[in-house]
Amino acid sequence: MAAMAYNIQQLADLAGISSRTLRYYDQIGLLIADRNPINGYREYAADAVDRLQLIRYFQTFGFSLQAIQALLAESPANQLTALTDQRRRLAAKRDHLTTLLNTLDRTLAAQQGGPQMSDSEKFAAFKRDQIATNDREYGAESRRRYGKTTFAASQQRYASLSESDYQAMQATEQQLFTQLKQVTTTGDLDSPAAKAAYQAHRDWLCFTWNNYSTAAHRGLAQLYLDDARFTAYYNDRVGHPNAAKTLVAIINHYAQ
Repeated sequence: MAAMAYNIQQLADLAGISSRTLRYYDQIGLLIADRNPINGYREYAADAVDRLQLIRYFQTFGFSLQAIQALLAESPANQLTALTDQRRRLAAKRDHLTTLLNTLDRTLAAQQGGPQMSDSEKFAAFKRDQIATNDREYGAESRRRYGKTTFAASQQRYASLSESDYQAMQATEQQLFTQLKQVTTTGDLDSPAAKAAYQAHRDWLCFTWNNYSTAAHRGLAQLYLDDARFTAYYNDRVGHPNAAKTLVAIINHYAQ
């Protein structure tokens, strides 16, 4: 039995999109329709339905149409890798939300007279979330640069932070942002603010680094320049487009 061919409106209804969208996909070559030899109307066979499913998946994951078109031009193996990676990300988000819901339920119960949570339990969900985020965003690059063992040890040390150390780590990073903002404005690497920013960054690292060295610190600074995600992290939190670049200059100035 031949597979069903859909006309444009049938496929639009099936996929939950407009026929206008399908016509646009046809025009840009993202989802090319067959033409009925009798009336010239657009028709879509089974392979087009499968391709549209992938397009819808990747749109949901935040890919642009241009990125989707490039990805669908690659081999099935590369497409499978992309889907598998997205599944891993979704699973991590699901686990994160599950943890937050469980912690919130326990918090609500405690506030209503139920079993009380220990201080460490109150912040465990936030630490697990940060660990998952670190692994998802920076894990591959960190493992490549520093090795699987070093990265795993850093993650484990973070997970084992006491409540007071966890709070101190957050406060140290905020101190870093404050001093870095001042140096980014003045550009003075020999100022007390620059020295304080360096020390705050070093102290922040030592909460999770088992063995600090100035060489490793400078290597991390280079990563801040090479990886746009790190650059954006510091620029966004300090509120200045040169914050990450300034932090790198500070590290290279003092980590001797």
